[in-house]
Amino acid sequence: MDLSPALSAVTARPRDDEPRLAFANTVAASEPATAAFVRAQVELCKRRRQKPRRDRNVERGASACGLPSPAHDARGLDRVATMLRGTVPDWAQRLAYSRGFVERATVNAAWFAERGTDLVALAPVIDITVHDPPDDATELFDSPAWSQARSLRFSGRPPTLGTVRALVGSPYLSRLAVLDIAHAELSQEAIEWVAGASTLRGLRYLRAHGNHFPDPNPSLDEQDGQVFGERPSAFAAQLRARLGPLRWLDGIPQESEPHPEALG
Repeated sequence: MDLSPALSAVTARPRDDEPRLAFANTVAASEPATAAFVRAQVELCKRRRQKPRRDRNVERGASACGLPSPAHDARGLDRVATMLRGTVPDWAQRLAYSRGFVERATVNAAWFAERGTDLVALAPVIDITVHDPPDDATELFDSPAWSQARSLRFSGRPPTLGTVRALVGSPYLSRLAVLDIAHAELSQEAIEWVAGASTLRGLRYLRAHGNHFPDPNPSLDEQDGQVFGERPSAFAAQLRARLGPLRWLDGIPQESEPHPEALG
């Protein structure tokens, strides 16, 4: 059976569930384990979207989705791993399935600037961690490979003001929902500029601790009698009042973040 059309539909519409479920229907008779894996992970995504923040019960259920069949893995994780081999340190190379396909990857900045379109044509990678971003990142973010990106994080060197200027200036990041610019040494004015950038109009969750702005650690202890991590940041509240319902994280344990899947 030629599965190329079904796989191409997934990479062409990486934010949508329908092509993935159509793929599962296509292989249900020949690869029932693959079909069950894809369907279970899509259902997990639906449960995540129903929660305003990361839910421990939902995440515990994630392990019930199992692992992909060897046949499915060979056309997914293995192929992406081969493409990325040697481009980032082993400790930084994190590849993960979401909704039945490889969605998360750590990439070298220079490599992605040149080969990003090849990567997203091979797999629906929409949650991207950039390793060692350059200060002048204009070329990195001048790639249409970013047009479907849902989340952007950095590893190795933290992003600089130059990196952030380049990503805000990109015409391809309008669908970005999650942005992590922690430890970028940005000023309060720079954070406000990023939060209100028209080019990042899809932004819903900004992680920005380690920068220079008021009340940078709004976390609290459970003994305070409130839900852990619920103390508001006054600076974030001011941004929300001006810019709308921007989700804000600072000083809250990482497991309290919404899963990227929850943000579409």
